[in-house]
Amino acid sequence: MKKVEPTPDFIALPQPPSQEEADRLATQRLQAAAPRPATPTTAKAPVRSSARELVKSPATLPAKRPTSPPSWKDAVSFGTELKQAATKVVDAAADPGYKPKPKVAAPPATAVVSPSPKARRQTPPLVVTRLQPTGGPPPKTQRFERLRSQIAQTLAIYQRRPLNTTQHTPWEVMHGFIAFGIPTQIRVGGPAGDPVSAIGWSNMGGRCRGQVMLAAADDRVVALKGVGVQGHSAQYLAILAQCRVAANSPLTVQGKAFTVADLIEEEKQSCKSKTELTFALIALAHYLPTDATWISRDGGKWSLPRLVEEEIVQPIRGAPCGGTHRLFGLAYGCQRRLRSSGQLDGPYLRADKYVRDYQNFAVTKLQNRDGSFSTEWFKYAADRDDDIDRKIQTTGHILEWLVSSLDQNRLYEPRVVAAAEFLCGALASEPSREWKIGPLGHALHALNIYQERAWGIVLPGGIAAYNGSMKAAADPAMMADKPGASSGTSTRR
Repeated sequence: MKKVEPTPDFIALPQPPSQEEADRLATQRLQAAAPRPATPTTAKAPVRSSARELVKSPATLPAKRPTSPPSWKDAVSFGTELKQAATKVVDAAADPGYKPKPKVAAPPATAVVSPSPKARRQTPPLVVTRLQPTGGPPPKTQRFERLRSQIAQTLAIYQRRPLNTTQHTPWEVMHGFIAFGIPTQIRVGGPAGDPVSAIGWSNMGGRCRGQVMLAAADDRVVALKGVGVQGHSAQYLAILAQCRVAANSPLTVQGKAFTVADLIEEEKQSCKSKTELTFALIALAHYLPTDATWISRDGGKWSLPRLVEEEIVQPIRGAPCGGTHRLFGLAYGCQRRLRSSGQLDGPYLRADKYVRDYQNFAVTKLQNRDGSFSTEWFKYAADRDDDIDRKIQTTGHILEWLVSSLDQNRLYEPRVVAAAEFLCGALASEPSREWKIGPLGHALHALNIYQERAWGIVLPGGIAAYNGSMKAAADPAMMADKPGASSGTSTRR
């Protein structure tokens, strides 16, 4: 008979800092970053020298550079060049056909992704937000180059496995396109059916296993909640946000035309205090200006800082997927605020420290020897060696949150690299396995974010779950060739 091991005690968790503590830490960081005033130097007493030392020999004196006027040849050459330049300017001004070289226009902020004209079933076009890679090259180490190849191969394997509308629910299809974003396709009518855009199909009220994700309620569009559809309020909108689907992207539901902006308005109206607002924070932080305010359906006054305040006092343990989505939302809200205003303030300072404390907690207390994270989420360190599905679930979710929130230089730390290596190894070793679709989607999402941030691979409609700088670490030594200890807390640049 197998001996039953006692359940370990829960590890003490990081706690939300008070506003006073967050303000104090922010002040200390500013003071540390400020340039220090020059230290006044005290005049030194002159050193007495002998008369012999004071009188320098001609050999020790600096030689004087001879100055002479330019030669006649130099003057004529300069005048000729000046005349030629002036002639070009006059000729250009007199030439009616002359046009200055146009400035290179910046790429538009959004792009329209239309369905293939060859597709037998047409879905609405999708408007996606463009993001350009901003970083330099990542560290050049053998281990990191190998990881790049592993991630690319793993993503390619699973991108060739589309879901279909007969066997998979709207919830499963939604978790399919969180992994790959806009390019994700599903097959209509079964595994051999016509391929269509997964997001486009969902946004037009297409049925998946007999259910739809969106419905019209009078002049409103709503995302349904329950078994087979949304598991949480605003979850669908949050995933559209992470896939960079723009607010003016069309929705066609029950013959009525809407846009994603109508769904945004519906989720604003649905905000309610002391309820789960995790996905509302992710979605509304993405789509709204950081100074936006609104009145909910029950008369409450709302803003993005209030959403942060509501979420930061909610527990991590016991929250959906171990609390990883809650941490994801707090981090995402901070990134959007920083990108908008250039600084964090108020509840964002609290959230930033809280998330950083959890980052350090996860990589130092919860990682197993094989690179995976605890199979008991944030409760205590645990490793169910005989349950690979559970290991993919917890490691995929925790790494997804980490790679979407860590400062850029921390992506290259050995512990983070080891977690990505674990996911690649486990998923690539069993490509035909019927993994649970939700955990698989988040694990692939983690690898896609890592690929985007580390190597700047931003495809049309690629994955967006990060809004900070995407600068590679300048020091390749940030990532060792073998797993080792984390380098500790980094400062926001």
